[in-house]
Amino acid sequence: MTETTSLEWTPLERTEGDDFKIFSVYQQDAVHKGSGRRGRFTVVDSPDWVNVIPITADEDVIFVRQYRHGTGDISLEIPGGLVDPGESFLEAGLRELNEETGFVSDHASLMSIIEPNPAFMNNRCGLILAHPVVPTGRQNLDTNEVIEVVKHPLKSVAQLITQGVIKHTLVISAFYMLEHMNWRQ
Repeated sequence: MTETTSLEWTPLERTEGDDFKIFSVYQQDAVHKGSGRRGRFTVVDSPDWVNVIPITADEDVIFVRQYRHGTGDISLEIPGGLVDPGESFLEAGLRELNEETGFVSDHASLMSIIEPNPAFMNNRCGLILAHPVVPTGRQNLDTNEVIEVVKHPLKSVAQLITQGVIKHTLVISAFYMLEHMNWRQ
């Protein structure tokens, strides 16, 4: 069997690395099924994530603005967060929607499950559509969350992306999925 006939690798020994609360890092030894070649690969082990597109009955999208330490800048995003153990993507999405924005919905669906970066990350991101959403009037933020809730018309989202106002790739992926599904039915 040549290397081009098999793309798969067989995992061997796993060496645990550092744990950083929201993710840990480990080294995965593996052998290539086709060639027998061995390699060591770094993997970021992280819980699954969820992002929610909350749309009002008037087709406004509820966004969150918050400072992101990774970029050192304010980011315009949709609500999202880690999926807790035992939670479904849908349950986590509705929880994050309410915590971050104070909005709720009785009508939500899982649009898709994507892989943020399968080259070295093992988590998935569930993309949720919640429509219509209604305000409860209060956020329930985590200790270090400082979030501003803002509305933008759904029809303006493509322009917000092309102008670089929305830069978060998981948020852009969610709107791509929304654009290519028949969600109004």
